[in-house]
Amino acid sequence: MTVSADIRRADILEAPALSALGAATFIETFGELYRPEDLQSFLKSAHAPSYYEEFMARPETATWLVEDDDGVILGYATAGPCALPVADMPARAGELKRIYVLKEAQGLGLGKALLETVLSWLEARFEPLYLGVFSENPKAQDLYRRYGFEKVGEYDFMVGNHADHEWIMKKTAPKA
Repeated sequence: MTVSADIRRADILEAPALSALGAATFIETFGELYRPEDLQSFLKSAHAPSYYEEFMARPETATWLVEDDDGVILGYATAGPCALPVADMPARAGELKRIYVLKEAQGLGLGKALLETVLSWLEARFEPLYLGVFSENPKAQDLYRRYGFEKVGEYDFMVGNHADHEWIMKKTAPKA
């Protein structure tokens, strides 16, 4: 697979494509963990085209995507003000909200490139920086640690009526 190294900001007109990619990547990564009704309930709200349209319409948020040379979107990332349940949330806190890459495109450096793009944008606008990550995803946790994030809390992330145990990580150091 030949992949363009170009990461660009997504356009609000691409919300339906981001919705489809978000749902597809969530299902291929986590789908087997949930009852079908919980998964469908979550996808209908968290990955609906309207979710992406509303998110991208806000001036304090941003969405990036990476495509192959044929224009097929292989991954995306979103960021904005922090909405995680952090005690005494600083007023200027930012959050890496989503970073998804299709399995077929993993291992090509796309996730790392998206992460670096998002962190550069966040660091210019917010402080401190946070993210939420599934407690049973050590690969992602290790990546975030290499970029200076440390676990500072935990919370339940709801997928329908199913509660996933999540970590809250905070950027406390420069990239290692």
